[in-house]
Amino acid sequence: MVHFVVFLTALFVTMVLVAMFMRLAPRLGFVDLPDGRKIHRAAIPRIGGIGMVIGAVVSVLVWLDLSRSCEMFLYGVGVIAAFGLWDDRVDLDYRIKFAGQLLAIAVVVGLGGLAVERLPGFENSEIPWLVSYPLTVFFLLGATNATNLADGLDGLAAGLSLLSLACIAFLADLAEGDELVFISLAIIGATLGFLRYNTHPAMVFMGDTGSQFLGFSLGVLALMLTEHVNTAVTPGLALPILGLPIIDTLMVMGQRIAEGRSPFKPDKNHFHHKLLALGFDQYEAVLAIYAIQSLFVISAYLLRYESLWLIAALYLGLSAAIVLFYPLARITGWRLRRGVSPLTGFLKRLRDRVRLDEIPGRILSLLITGFLITGSVTAKELAPDIRYFVAVSLSTWLAARLLRLSIARWIERFVIYACVILVIYSIELSAIMERHAWHQGLKYFFLVLAGVTAVGVRFARPDYFSVTPSDFLVLAILLAAANLPVFDEVNFAKLAIQSAVVLYGAEFVLRKRSAAALAISVGAMAAFVIVGIKTF
Repeated sequence: MVHFVVFLTALFVTMVLVAMFMRLAPRLGFVDLPDGRKIHRAAIPRIGGIGMVIGAVVSVLVWLDLSRSCEMFLYGVGVIAAFGLWDDRVDLDYRIKFAGQLLAIAVVVGLGGLAVERLPGFENSEIPWLVSYPLTVFFLLGATNATNLADGLDGLAAGLSLLSLACIAFLADLAEGDELVFISLAIIGATLGFLRYNTHPAMVFMGDTGSQFLGFSLGVLALMLTEHVNTAVTPGLALPILGLPIIDTLMVMGQRIAEGRSPFKPDKNHFHHKLLALGFDQYEAVLAIYAIQSLFVISAYLLRYESLWLIAALYLGLSAAIVLFYPLARITGWRLRRGVSPLTGFLKRLRDRVRLDEIPGRILSLLITGFLITGSVTAKELAPDIRYFVAVSLSTWLAARLLRLSIARWIERFVIYACVILVIYSIELSAIMERHAWHQGLKYFFLVLAGVTAVGVRFARPDYFSVTPSDFLVLAILLAAANLPVFDEVNFAKLAIQSAVVLYGAEFVLRKRSAAALAISVGAMAAFVIVGIKTF
């Protein structure tokens, strides 16, 4: 249950803070203005990163007892966030940015004891500190700036980081590295809370605060994984875990140096810029890059115990394909061609005639409301601490409604989402203790729910509900989790998939103010109260 609490705390805190900071950004001067090398055409708040940092750090501090190395990691995050916030406000010179990054790295290396202790091919040899420390600093600088430079399209840097963090969490779980798993989940929750506002078209940017925080965290956590938590994995596995941003940074900086320009001067030669030049739109480019990053992290997971040479060959092969893709496309004149197919046109006409954008919402409302009420009534007793979580959540929501605060709607969503997860978790516990026939039939319920949601989303009008690249990303991670070994009596991968199915269905209905949305809200509140009462 701690996994869920750490994740939900970071998700909730980040969503609330980012929404609040978006309103304050113009007044505080944290606004990203369009220019020749940027994709967006209007001023966008550039303050989402600090919400991510606070959300992740608060979750870690509230729920975890930290080792010294992880404490130093949080101090390093504080340094990175301070310099990033300064940069988002005044656009710092790159030398000052490097100074801030080096200071943060000095904290985790000098005070936290983090260092590269194994080199591929020399696993049994002790590395001199004159080699170990500079190599560690170089790697962490590269990871921090690679993610920073990858932040060029809506949802891109956050999505790439999400995939890498999920891989780190999975590999840490194999070695029972709970502390690393929890920290990764906290950052994943904060990243998803930010992505809620950053998918195309973005309402807020993470800025250097967020991108450097993610890059620094990925570098540190990847080294913690390979050097301390799961030393059975192949040395150098951190490179495929970080994946595409490292290759893109080397490719761009190499091109700048070859052309006689400063490697730190921004341009439009990143991989995502090249995809746009080949006819991809933002949505397609982000999805394509997600797919490539998925290949890297999947290969890192599957080949974690294989020889260095196999991993290096696969990594270099993928890197070569990425580097050569754009030049070959230019030489051959290839561009992505788009158009409305006859099937798409038929489905659009069918949607308009049969009103398939409305009927699924009513069915989903009945199914989800009935599921929450029935599940809360039949669920077995949960941990007593949940009563406090229920009481605080409902009290916060009621206070926000009475005070007519703008965040009341988001708190209501949080309560609904938390209720869904608690009910599904309690049903799983009941199924473990007492196997009933209706527990076996639940898998068919989730299949029906997923089918109705898919119909509703497919035929929804674009201005009402649309699937974003981050939605595909979350589902891909959940599907990967479903195929991992289960190390607990409770199958958390299965619970995650079931929760995702119900939450997507609920989100589809809640997007539109209607009787169906009201029914889900009332049903979730009632189920939440029932779950809280059953803990007494």
